Amino acid sequence: MILLSSSRGSDIAQLLTMLIIFVVVLAASMWVTKWIGNYQKNQYASGNIEVIESTRVAPNKWVEIVRVGDKYKILAVCKDTVTYLGDIDESELKREVSSEKRSFSDFLSKAFSDKEE
Repeated sequence: MILLSSSRGSDIAQLLTMLIIFVVVLAASMWVTKWIGNYQKNQYASGNIEVIESTRVAPNKWVEIVRVGDKYKILAVCKDTVTYLGDIDESELKREVSSEKRSFSDFLSKAFSDKEE
């Protein structure tokens, strides 16, 4: 009987230890992912080239609007090639201007509310 209770206590201790290790690893991976994402965002934001919008027209085929310096270019991007399609004026672009930061929960609640309607 005593052996049974000490074994059960040991099992609970092992479970709690594994749960704590899991939470620590999960928190560390979240922190590292966020840090790498911010680092890459800062690397791309400081350059002269920015992808404004991209849309898929077929599998492995995309049309992209790219800002190069002060000019906006339209590119066709395929699996093996990139083709220049032309220029576009900034006044012709429809840009969503949002001064507030939105959280993931905002996007998630909007996605579920759209499906219910």
